[in-house]
Amino acid sequence: MKDKDLKAAFFVGIYALIFLIFCIIFDTILNIFVFTLMSVLIVNLIAKFFKLIKISTKTSIILGLIIYFFIIIYGIILIIPSVAQQFGEFIATINSVFENKAWESYLENNPELLSGVNDVMNWVRPKLNDLTTSLLNNVAKGTPTFFITIFYSILLTIYILLYSSWLKNTFPNLFPKDIRNDVATFFDKVYSTLSNFVNVVVINAVITAIAFYIVSSFYFKDLAAILSFWAGITNLIPIVGVFFEYVPVFLFSLTLGLKGFIIVNIFVIAIHLALFIIFVNVMKMNLNLNPVLMIIAIIIVNQIFGLVGTFFAVPLLIFVVAYWEKFVKPKFET
Repeated sequence: MKDKDLKAAFFVGIYALIFLIFCIIFDTILNIFVFTLMSVLIVNLIAKFFKLIKISTKTSIILGLIIYFFIIIYGIILIIPSVAQQFGEFIATINSVFENKAWESYLENNPELLSGVNDVMNWVRPKLNDLTTSLLNNVAKGTPTFFITIFYSILLTIYILLYSSWLKNTFPNLFPKDIRNDVATFFDKVYSTLSNFVNVVVINAVITAIAFYIVSSFYFKDLAAILSFWAGITNLIPIVGVFFEYVPVFLFSLTLGLKGFIIVNIFVIAIHLALFIIFVNVMKMNLNLNPVLMIIAIIIVNQIFGLVGTFFAVPLLIFVVAYWEKFVKPKFET
C-alpha cells in the first residue's frame, strides 16, 4: 500500500510539474486552462439548479451552456461598451476627489490626523495612476490573446461538458493500472473542492455586483455599470480582490457628505463581512484552506504568472493542499 501511494504521488507530481512548465513557457495555455476550468465549473453550477427540478443531466448541461454563453455575449455587447464609456468619468471622478481633497471636510477638527491622511493620499494617488496605466496597457496588449483565449476556451468548455463521462473514464488511463483508483479518488477530491470554491466565489461576485449596482444607482448613477462590473471582477479574486474593489468606492463616497459616506461604507462592509464568513467556512469545511495560505498563494503565483495568476492561485493551492493531505502528510504521521 505504501509503494502504491508513493507511485501515485510520483506520477501525479510529474504530470503537475510538466503542466506548470508548459504554463510558464506558453502563457496562453494557462489563460485557456483557467478560463475553461472556471467556465466548466460555472456551467455545472447552473446545471445543478435545473437538476433540482428533475431535468436530465445532459439537458441541464446544455441549458447551462446556453445561459452561460448568453451572459458572456450579453456582457461583451452591452456591459463592456457601457463600462468603457463610463471609464473616462470614473478616472475623472477619482482625480477630482484627490484634487479637491474631499476627505478634508471630515477631518477639519483634527489637524494631526488630517496631516497623516494627506500623506497617505499623496502616496495612494500615484499608485492608482500607475495601476490604471498598467491596466490599460495590459488590455491593449492582451486584446488579441483575449479573443484567442475566449475562442478555444468556449470550444473546450463545450466538448469537456458534453463528453465528461468519456473524459472521466479515459483520464485514469494516463496512470499505471494499479494506482488508478487512488488517483481517481484524489482528483475527485480536488474537483469537488474546486467546484465548491468556484461556486462560492461566483455567487459572492454576482451578489456583490448586484448590490453595488443598486447602491450605485442611488449615489453614483452615472458610474453604476462600471462600479458593479469592477466589483464582480475583483470579487473573483478571493480575499485580496475586495481591497482592489473597495478603493474607488471609498474615494467616491468621500464626495457624498457625512451621511452618504457612512451609509455607503456600512453597506459595503456589511455585504463583505457576511460573504467573507460564508466563504471562509465553506473552504474550511472542504479542505482546511486558511485565508493566510490563500493570500500567500496569490502573492507568489501572481509573481510567477502575472495577472492571470491571481485567478489561478487558489485552484493551484487547492491541488497542493490535497496533494499534501493525500500523499505527504501520512508519511509524516508514521
